[in-house]
Amino acid sequence: MFFNIDADEGSSIRGWLALDNPSAIPALIIVIPGREEIRFEANIIRSDIRELGIHSTGQVGFEVNEDLAPGLDQIDEIMIVEAETRLPIFRRFQIEKHLERKVFLFDCSVMPQRQLLSALLKNFTLNYVNAERFSLETMLVVINNHFSKSLLMFGRSNFNRYSSFLNNAGYVRAALLRDPFEELAERLMFLNILSRSKAPSLSAMYTTGVEPLMAFARDLSFNDQKAMTAAFRGMTDEQRQTIMSPMTRMLGCNFDELPQRRHVPIALENLATMDVVGTRAHFSAFKDLFAGILGVNVFGDAGLVDFAAIRPLAASLSRIGIVADLLDHDLALYSYTGKAIETGLEGSDGETGRDTQTI
Repeated sequence: MFFNIDADEGSSIRGWLALDNPSAIPALIIVIPGREEIRFEANIIRSDIRELGIHSTGQVGFEVNEDLAPGLDQIDEIMIVEAETRLPIFRRFQIEKHLERKVFLFDCSVMPQRQLLSALLKNFTLNYVNAERFSLETMLVVINNHFSKSLLMFGRSNFNRYSSFLNNAGYVRAALLRDPFEELAERLMFLNILSRSKAPSLSAMYTTGVEPLMAFARDLSFNDQKAMTAAFRGMTDEQRQTIMSPMTRMLGCNFDELPQRRHVPIALENLATMDVVGTRAHFSAFKDLFAGILGVNVFGDAGLVDFAAIRPLAASLSRIGIVADLLDHDLALYSYTGKAIETGLEGSDGETGRDTQTI
């Protein structure tokens, strides 16, 4: 998907949107709180887009005006999304609410921390969660969105694939790591719930890259150590590869690589280039570091929510040899990162430091 906003002149918002199908006429939806959503199709021919080869006819341009949205010049909260995927392509910046910063937060969790995300998203005009869902083309368009000056991206996207683009576009890059056994425990429990859900849109939202684990998680006996051990021994190659060290895969591997030991130092080097690095075990320090970089406590009073069943399951997983082998690289990465952060915190004489580049 490709898009661009050309101008917002108060009573008129102009731009264009091209779908992956170069002959399809895109549809958009205007979202204004308190009003019914307004769906419309692009109806302006953009010969420049056609000449670039992005669309076969160039019928991708649009203008939102007073006819479509009465009182447009007085509306602060308005958003335009692509109709099928509801990908946001425009939202009005509100100086009293939104930060003039662009941020990418790398987090390999499958299950979102809703309270935390809700607090975080309020600070930015455009938000793209579970960014791993998007194609390369869409990601690059979002990253290089020059019209928006307040934008947050969040998810499990491959660092090596997008790092240079994020850096060139002036993004604050952050990473939040987690104990690998706890992450796997939560991942399996969440996928177990999703596998039984009757809402297919939920699976589409959260399971990109982990689809092979859906059937495995659905049939897993969480309270039976022997049965779990047998299940892990009987995994398919695809399932085994999917479970392998997801943090190392996200932070150290290239897009099509499986984690190997050599990727751990690469991941550590990549973390050392980021603006903020933290672990869930030291979340309060991560929150303070983030506030120091952005100038605002974007998480507010929100904290991490720990589900009671996760840690016992993580402890059970840690006693299964094949699981420890599959998470070996993440265990090393997490250990090195945690020690570096603890050293940094100790060096701050009890005060939270503002520089995470101690790895």
